[in-house]
Amino acid sequence: MIFGECPYEDCDGSHAIPLASDAELPAFSKETCETCGRIFWLKHSRIDPVAYTEDAVLVNEETRSVEIKEVAK
Repeated sequence: MIFGECPYEDCDGSHAIPLASDAELPAFSKETCETCGRIFWLKHSRIDPVAYTEDAVLVNEETRSVEIKEVAK
């Protein structure tokens, strides 16, 4: 299971999502926060699972690929 918080700053929701099988890792899944109802993308990983807002990723559903946008520091 992946336990975490909603990636949107104005939401205090949390999630518990089953980890993808080892054969599929790393993988992304499209999830919906049960608290705020917004969509987020979850990177499945045993070491570093991360939830991203929709604005933080580039998704190509045709090729089934997810790319993380560069974050300004």
